[in-house]
Amino acid sequence: MTTAKAKGTAWESAVRDFLNEELGQYVADWRKADYRWKDPHDPGNVNRQVQAGSADVGDLHARPFVLEAKAERSIRLAEYVRQANREAAAAGFDFGAAVVKAPRRSVRDGYVVMDLATFARVLAALRE
Repeated sequence: MTTAKAKGTAWESAVRDFLNEELGQYVADWRKADYRWKDPHDPGNVNRQVQAGSADVGDLHARPFVLEAKAERSIRLAEYVRQANREAAAAGFDFGAAVVKAPRRSVRDGYVVMDLATFARVLAALRE
């Protein structure tokens, strides 16, 4: 595995673990436990995706979002957001967002980026 690929995989895993821990999807002291999930079949779990077929369905599924995780030296927000939206549509999810690593910061300091149209749809969904 290349260094860039390993860095990307590590970022995807860090984002997944952070979100699942914050959302209460993991057991207490999950880093020391034999098994991390409270319920492995819970649709609320945030999961890393394996590329299957020709359509990329994003790095992480965090219902109702497809997340595109990016840990790159040069940040290209417009490209990341377009990719997240395209992959959300391919996966059949309502929203796409990019999760961008903040250089030399912890996972909790990462940035979640979406276009304004997606944000408006998220606001409308939250207000229903």
